[in-house]
Amino acid sequence: MLYSYSRLSLYETCPYRFYQKYILGKKEPVTKPLALGKAVHKAIELKINGVSEHEAIIEAIIESDFHPEVTYEEIASLVQRAPEVRGQTEVHFVLPLGDSIQFQGYIDLLEEERFWDWKSNWRLYRANDTRQLALYAWAIMKRRGLRQVKGTLYFLRFRKAESFVYNESDANEAREWARGLAEEIEMKKSCLESFPDMASSLFPPTPGSHCKHCPFVLECYLKKGEC
Repeated sequence: MLYSYSRLSLYETCPYRFYQKYILGKKEPVTKPLALGKAVHKAIELKINGVSEHEAIIEAIIESDFHPEVTYEEIASLVQRAPEVRGQTEVHFVLPLGDSIQFQGYIDLLEEERFWDWKSNWRLYRANDTRQLALYAWAIMKRRGLRQVKGTLYFLRFRKAESFVYNESDANEAREWARGLAEEIEMKKSCLESFPDMASSLFPPTPGSHCKHCPFVLECYLKKGEC
């Protein structure tokens, strides 16, 4: 399995949902926040690379697969709030976390010693509240031979930037977190091959506020009632 921050974060939040989505391969409905985020990222990327705003937004609507809740006006409003910055856009990387474990990510905008991640959601948080930017910093340091790099979350709705300067210690701590979770998942996948009936104990549900956004919540509660 090719790992990413979002996959590892989902596993850490709820192993059961991770199992349903990435082990069983069940599809989740495309929500408005997901479709809008994808569209806005695409529009900003195109605009930075010289495409007119109108053309960029049209391409973004196509990128969202014409999601009924994603509008031209909302995309335009968010795109217009992005800062005027230049650099490499949508930089993809794949790096080894350990033996036969690969980690990938997409960096929205990469400058020489700074990178940006666009956020279209309504919730503000600090750059170092999650390990996402630290993992991206690790990847940049690894590829460019740097000893520190600045990561910035930019919350488009608020025109607010949250930044943190990551050093090698920060980056390595995030990498160890990712490797530990990935190795745990790989071990559980191996157990499943021999003991398929252990799925519910290997990937248990973790009830919480996140349940209201989970498409498997009904199935989860029904299963719990059988125990």
